[in-house]
Amino acid sequence: MPNFYGTDITKAGDYKIIKMVLRSGVSDDYVDIRGLYSNFEVFEDLFSPYMTAKIQMVDSLNLPERLPIRGQETLELEFTTDFPNAVPIKKTFKVYKIDSQTIDENGRGQKYTLHLMSEGGYFNYTERCGYSVKGKVSDMVVQVFAKHFPEYLWKETLAIQQTSDDYSYVLPQNYSPFKAITWLATRAISGVGADYSPYLFYETFDGYRFQSLSKIIENGESAKDRYYFIKSNVNRNPETNEGSGIQVKGTANLPGVYNRIQSLEEVSRFDMIENIGSGLVASRMSVHDLVTKEKRDQVFYESNAFGDMKKLGKLPHYRPVEQKQTNEFFAKSNCAYFYLPYMARIEEYFLKRKYMMNAMMTQKLAAEIYGDSTKRVGQVLEVFVPKISADGHLLDEPHDKVLSGDYLITSVCHCFGKHYTCKLELSRNCMGV
Repeated sequence: MPNFYGTDITKAGDYKIIKMVLRSGVSDDYVDIRGLYSNFEVFEDLFSPYMTAKIQMVDSLNLPERLPIRGQETLELEFTTDFPNAVPIKKTFKVYKIDSQTIDENGRGQKYTLHLMSEGGYFNYTERCGYSVKGKVSDMVVQVFAKHFPEYLWKETLAIQQTSDDYSYVLPQNYSPFKAITWLATRAISGVGADYSPYLFYETFDGYRFQSLSKIIENGESAKDRYYFIKSNVNRNPETNEGSGIQVKGTANLPGVYNRIQSLEEVSRFDMIENIGSGLVASRMSVHDLVTKEKRDQVFYESNAFGDMKKLGKLPHYRPVEQKQTNEFFAKSNCAYFYLPYMARIEEYFLKRKYMMNAMMTQKLAAEIYGDSTKRVGQVLEVFVPKISADGHLLDEPHDKVLSGDYLITSVCHCFGKHYTCKLELSRNCMGV
């Protein structure tokens, strides 16, 4: 349950709202709305440059008129998992839309939804580029932030992995700063050959991140947690495959119940037709150089990158077998074709980036866990799912290889209502079998 002051007794799903203040953008008025919502959600996404939130209000004060609410308001949020020594999470959002209004039958109250985004995301839409940048892409990102955003938004929280490239670009005037940084991420290079890994630009509760996929996985693996999806009628111990019950191990900060997955759904496992068509097996790119009037071809095979890339999973999408001519044909054919105009200096990495970005979403799970304010996109979870078979309790290996294994958190929805839960999107490069 929500708790404004904390308690000595903690139940899974409890949370503490320390601060939830809605401040007007046109007056000096503000209101504590901790008792005026039915539920609210905060979203992180590995592929979004800013965070968003949504609050469903139950309002008998007529705040849209009294405050007023006009899309310029600031929400100051501070919360934590209601557990001893939990570190509070602080974030400021801007209201940008209100909708779904319904009036109570007695006409004395109303319900509506406030849509919010982080301050940086809000300010991003007021700014435009239209200037040149040069040097390393990592330095260009700092230049863009310094030019468009006040330092308190990013100076202490922007984490950038240095790149090894050297470019000169003109950022179009119709590009917002975040659109420009997202575009620059497609040009960023952390290394050459086997060291290449695509860059991503995203925001978490800890700040902005401009990092390569390899670095994200490396950091996520350094603090990996194990989570268990166990049906009530399964009574094996996953460590010993014996005993009257499964031992769910907790972490240093949270008890074992927090490491139980409450619900699990596999969103996608594979689609070989889509994989072949999108270039995950093999691809070819033709580039027409408008300066030298020549045509250049780049060819890519999954086997060229799979063994060297940082990944979560074991086996490639398509394994050639010498005895099977059909498999060999697909694995060494240009299954996808891309035609592009001249792309100076990045054509060598275009197909590899496209492959890596698509491959990381091959197998995807939707999981719901008890609320944990430490969960972030980019973290890695080890998921344990018992064998899904009638004789599973007789087998030496208790875990299901298709569903169990390491996954990258690619999105998090922190959901607050009667209880606090986290809805996770978990992704990995390939299945475990």
